[in-house]
Amino acid sequence: MKTVITWLWLVPLPLTFALELVTGTGWLLVFADMFALAVALPVLMRDQRRVGRGEDPNIGLLTLAALGLVLALAPVALASTLSLTVLWLSMVATVMLARWFVTRTQLLMLVVLAVGNIIVPGLMNDGLTFAFGASTVIVASLALGLLLRMVDRSLLERHATAVETERHRMATELHDLVAHEVTGIVVLSQAASRSQDMQVLTTALSRIEESGNRALVEIRSLVSNTSSASAARSPVATGVQAVIDRVDGFGDPENMSLDIDGTVAEAVPSPVWTVLDRVLAEALTNIRRHAGAGAPVTVRVATAASARVDARTESNVVLTVANGPGSGGLGSGSGSGLRGLRERVDHLGGELVAGPDGEGGWVLETRIPLNPPDRE
Repeated sequence: MKTVITWLWLVPLPLTFALELVTGTGWLLVFADMFALAVALPVLMRDQRRVGRGEDPNIGLLTLAALGLVLALAPVALASTLSLTVLWLSMVATVMLARWFVTRTQLLMLVVLAVGNIIVPGLMNDGLTFAFGASTVIVASLALGLLLRMVDRSLLERHATAVETERHRMATELHDLVAHEVTGIVVLSQAASRSQDMQVLTTALSRIEESGNRALVEIRSLVSNTSSASAARSPVATGVQAVIDRVDGFGDPENMSLDIDGTVAEAVPSPVWTVLDRVLAEALTNIRRHAGAGAPVTVRVATAASARVDARTESNVVLTVANGPGSGGLGSGSGSGLRGLRERVDHLGGELVAGPDGEGGWVLETRIPLNPPDRE
């Protein structure tokens, strides 16, 4: 249907040309019609096809077509009546030029074409009436062309904004997964360098290899899923198993405590699991960085109800990551990880709170509605 609509401007041309032949308007008008059809019509159709295929129009040829229509007005001015064929082609060319002009020369040709189609009808008998009708058509064409120009620019701006948003999302994803895995690699390397036990060295090297391979797989998955416009991005996590895998891969199982409410498996939707997975990864990374891998860690995932401003209650999933004091980690970070996570959690209508527990440890709590709001 859209294709049919974009080519509807061709329908009046055979009707106007046939009408002028039947009514016997004179050879000057027929010559003007033939000249305009031969010079302008192929260019207009070619640019229409190019735009339909997503290509840029040939503005240079379009300018020459507009010049040909201006020349076609010369025999029309000597004829006894107005050429509807030339006027219609001029209207279509005006719309296209107003939409796509770039240089001053093209703008000048647009003005000349518009003014010419107003002046020439005014030279005929009852010229005031003809000039008024032609000016109405030309002004409407200019308005339509400029409107389409604004729509095109709006689409370009929206596309640029979408690209920038996607780049920011990719940067956030890369920060999350690389920081998590690289921090683990550094901690394991430090442990291996300080131990003479071959069993510890073997275990550390094995985990370093696993972390490196896991990071490479996730990076490749992220890039491949975002490099194609038609590819839908796969979520990082879609269920409880992702949380279990994160905790199992963190460190010594003796220092880890995982408590998952049995109701969350079915209650939590996939988009929320994605955010929970990233929050958990960032929280564990920060524990390694600040407290060290030997710090005791407790992870709990449960559902809870909370009151809303409108006196209603809503169901939430609550992720709590708490750690006790440790031997010390790698030092302070930039803080950008938590800021990025807060943006994600806020986008789903939730909240993220992090701070010391008063006993030398740290607590991070994330609360996200089970039915997150739809946001553009």
